[in-house]
Amino acid sequence: HAWENGFLFEKTAGILFCGDLFTQGGAEPPPLADDILESSEAMRAGMDYYAHGAHTRPVLERLAALAPRTLACMHGSAYQGDGGPLLRALADKLEA
Repeated sequence: HAWENGFLFEKTAGILFCGDLFTQGGAEPPPLADDILESSEAMRAGMDYYAHGAHTRPVLERLAALAPRTLACMHGSAYQGDGGPLLRALADKLEA
């Protein structure tokens, strides 16, 4: 939740362990979901739970450039697919 957080990328399988970037609430989210951005934005709307600021977009761009195939979230569903555009869409939401 803080500036000193870290992300882990497993190159072989293309898994980005992305911590709280896409936190989704609820008791029983599905293991994989097609859309984790809108549900995580709904959660963030209620409480802006992680640190972000002027340097957030460059960090998200670097993560997107890794072309992750799975976004493994700390809370909620994971996402499989092209994770780069989803990370960039998150950066757009954070700037809005």
